[in-house]
Amino acid sequence: MKKVLLSLLLCTFTATGYAQYRDVKLPEAPKHTNYRDYETQDNGFWFAAEAEGASSAMPVRRNMQFASATFTTGYRFNEFLRLGVGLGTRIYVNNADVRDTENRFAFPVFANMRGNFISAYDRDGVPFWSINAGYAVNDGVFASPTIGYSFGGLRNNFLIGISYTISRFKDYKKENTTFSYFGLKLGYEF
Repeated sequence: MKKVLLSLLLCTFTATGYAQYRDVKLPEAPKHTNYRDYETQDNGFWFAAEAEGASSAMPVRRNMQFASATFTTGYRFNEFLRLGVGLGTRIYVNNADVRDTENRFAFPVFANMRGNFISAYDRDGVPFWSINAGYAVNDGVFASPTIGYSFGGLRNNFLIGISYTISRFKDYKKENTTFSYFGLKLGYEF
């Protein structure tokens, strides 16, 4: 009986020793390049597509409306500052009563600066600002600041904003005139 107990005790100590000192194989690191998560990067290239509808609100003059679509691309320095350039198309309503042309189309080419007011790291939506300034072919110089709300994430966002556009062109009297428009902008930025 002593031999059986001694054998059991020896087996227990031996099994315990092997259990504590076993060699564990860990997976190897991948040999290809590291994955880059562009969604979380603070800087890099960005693109935006926006549609806008606007109307002038002048009590003394004849009012004019427009609809436009713009595409912007540029460089994102961080979430508070992005610089870019863009182009688009604009179609006017009540064009012949105000502008000195029968052509209803204008083609804006502009510089853009935009950013968030607060950080989007802990939020799904944040307020943003944007400024377009440039020249519209068949129209004249223009500037268009926008204040709005961006929601969706750090880099892929839906945009909704209120814009104010000031534009300078020749009116039907062949005089340079300045027109102001208030509009609603919808877009997507990535």
